[in-house]
Amino acid sequence: MNRHNHSEALADLNAACHKIAIYWRLYVDWLMEVGWGRLALLSLLALILCGLLMLPGLATLLILVSIFVKIFAGPRRPSQTLPDES
Repeated sequence: MNRHNHSEALADLNAACHKIAIYWRLYVDWLMEVGWGRLALLSLLALILCGLLMLPGLATLLILVSIFVKIFAGPRRPSQTLPDES
């Protein structure tokens, strides 16, 4: 790899990190609006789907992160609105 390829790879990595941060914020905002009952139902569906795909670790990680975020990032942070596209 030369310098040009390195700079392209770093630019792509920077763009991916930016997108991940945006999607994480949207996920947390959505999670704060979802009630505990719906979260329990979605957790059950995630367990079933990941069980069918033979990815039980992924389901456990998703459920634990969701519960952790729901408990600790609760009402302290107001949800943000996305700008309208005109």
